[in-house]
Amino acid sequence: MKTKWIYQVLLILFCVTIFASCEYDFVEPEPQSPPPDPGETISFNDQIVPIFTSGDKCTLCHKTNSTDPDLTPDNAYNSITNMGLVNTDSPADSEIYTYASPAVNNSHSTPPKQKYTENEAAFVLQWIEQGAEDN
Repeated sequence: MKTKWIYQVLLILFCVTIFASCEYDFVEPEPQSPPPDPGETISFNDQIVPIFTSGDKCTLCHKTNSTDPDLTPDNAYNSITNMGLVNTDSPADSEIYTYASPAVNNSHSTPPKQKYTENEAAFVLQWIEQGAEDN
């Protein structure tokens, strides 16, 4: 009887030790750039291209000799405009905006990690609303 009690106490101590030693690393979300100022002119080269090329986002797959459109800095503008991914008549319907935008409920297979942040999507939309210039 005493042996059973000792095993129970040892089991409880073991479980407490295991649970007490657990440590969680909470990952801080990546800092977001502030949303664009509505009066700000959006630069394709300075503000849109970095959205495509930063981290493991668009250019992880959309690069030269890979999946279209080619979103590398030298080819991004020609690629998205030649493929008809920008609709200046109805900017919110532009595929370069809707395909990876978290603000649009779409059925595209873009992995969540590769989607735009809400602020990035706002920059892309504002750039299109301003005429989608190669600036």
